[in-house]
Amino acid sequence: MARAPETFEGRYFDGESAVAAPAVATFEQGGVFVDVSAGAFVWPYRDIEKLDSGAEECRLGAKNYDDAVLVLPRAAFEALERWSPVLHGRAVTVKRMGGAIALMILAAAIVAGILFIGIPAASEPMARATPKGFETRIGSNMAAQIQTVFRTCATEESLQLIRPVIKDMAEKGDVGFPIEFEFVRTKAPNAFALPGGQVMATSGLLAAVGEDQEAFLAVMAHELGHVRGRDGLRAFYRNAGLGVLLEIVTGGSGLAQQAVLIGGQLAQLQHNREQEAAADDAAYEIMEASDLDPAALARAFEAITGYVSAENKDDNKSARKKRRDLPNWLRTHPDTGERIAAAKDRGRIDTNSAGEPKALPLTEAEWARVIVACDAPDEEDEDEAPENE
Repeated sequence: MARAPETFEGRYFDGESAVAAPAVATFEQGGVFVDVSAGAFVWPYRDIEKLDSGAEECRLGAKNYDDAVLVLPRAAFEALERWSPVLHGRAVTVKRMGGAIALMILAAAIVAGILFIGIPAASEPMARATPKGFETRIGSNMAAQIQTVFRTCATEESLQLIRPVIKDMAEKGDVGFPIEFEFVRTKAPNAFALPGGQVMATSGLLAAVGEDQEAFLAVMAHELGHVRGRDGLRAFYRNAGLGVLLEIVTGGSGLAQQAVLIGGQLAQLQHNREQEAAADDAAYEIMEASDLDPAALARAFEAITGYVSAENKDDNKSARKKRRDLPNWLRTHPDTGERIAAAKDRGRIDTNSAGEPKALPLTEAEWARVIVACDAPDEEDEDEAPENE
């Protein structure tokens, strides 16, 4: 069915005179038919240009009518789009697209602000306000998830030897949580503290420090510093917030939160440099309170970096192992050289008043049993165990 013509009364400026002539414009098939006192003419839709519009009027021009302007009621713009949607509806589409793009840019800016400013800023007060019992439950759940990836190892005898030592250090350091300690199997020399007092060390860390019991305990003191600072919970809230944000952005599929909160549990435990420096300071304090040498933390750094370098040089079993870099325990921390120097500055004379070496928490024989805690093979070959990278 043919569309009925639409007629509008307006004014016509011919571009040569400033005087407007009364005009009647009729929109119909083929173009706009303009009738003025000097005669009538047709503007084909393909030649018409939208100049501007106000609240009540709009202005049209035409390619072959230089400087000529047809002033019509505002509704003529909509009529032009109805009669020539391909040519003149496009302007509306582009305008709408421009608005949509502007909204997307604004939304991206808001998301970026929440992600990089809002969530990190909110994580600390949220951690302080969280009841410790709730934090402990969070840590226990995270530990169970991590242990599906990193298999626990160590004999019960070795755990009975080392757990009381770490718990005693935690009490002297007033970390505020009961400590649950486990060894997990992976060659990457690493250690991490989950929310609520869950502390884990890897078999690779035992291999790296070897007979240096104090170096291992210095690493544990550092992780206890993270427990005291509730850094694991702060990291959890940062990433939980990221997961919720991703759920909103991705439409609530559930996959985003699962990827952040489960698949990336260890990545959540990365801390900023201020938190790492504070954990180092806590380690010095805890070591001194435990009558241990704070400089052992420097030996731990040196042992770990040396172990990783040797692994990279000597291990030719697979390309994956050749690419092994520093573990997160060093890679995400402040400059290792600076930390080694700072730890050495905190060293003390490691002898008693009689000039004899001070006793360590475990005897050499006891520590030797801890060192081999994870040596027994699991059901699966250790080389296939995932690494904290």
